[in-house]
Amino acid sequence: MGIINWLKQQLGIKAKTSLQETDLQTLFGASATPSLSLPLHQAYPLVTPTAQTELSAYQLHCLLNDEDKQRLDTLLYRAGLEQIVGSDAPFNGVLHHTSQQTTVFLQQYADFAGSCVLLITNDINLLQQLIAFKAMPPAPWESFPDVDPDTLGSLQGNIGFWCDAFWRPYWLSLGETERLQYPTNWREFSEFH
Repeated sequence: MGIINWLKQQLGIKAKTSLQETDLQTLFGASATPSLSLPLHQAYPLVTPTAQTELSAYQLHCLLNDEDKQRLDTLLYRAGLEQIVGSDAPFNGVLHHTSQQTTVFLQQYADFAGSCVLLITNDINLLQQLIAFKAMPPAPWESFPDVDPDTLGSLQGNIGFWCDAFWRPYWLSLGETERLQYPTNWREFSEFH
């Protein structure tokens, strides 16, 4: 711990977190979100309580193929949120509702042959629509065209992040019949990792 942080701690001065965390605290920290009943089994992408317990909101963190990203953009627009110009462009900010005091924080960027999306909101109606929104990420061989799953041991770097954040939640949301649609080597990879 650096001397400045130690001094702040001794003086009772709370060190500021990143700008994003500060903005999220401002957006979702003051008001209580009504309780949302989450199903025991959800289709991908999963709606979960935010990882930061001091926030009163829920999140959706996923990787979407191009078609499902367009469907998500349409869902947000039909829910009354302002449309993002260039929905495939990187975005990190707040979407405002056209007629309500609804808050949606959206972060999106292109990677892994699709769109990585982090959406945080306290809008229960939107969250219920997102729970019913079934989507899928690009296939593993699209995200990693030069990777042979038979040669992978422990996962690190980009493929480790991809597997932990996106592929595993998707894979675990699938039924046995849906899993059988994937090639054997990628099924074995998914069961092992």
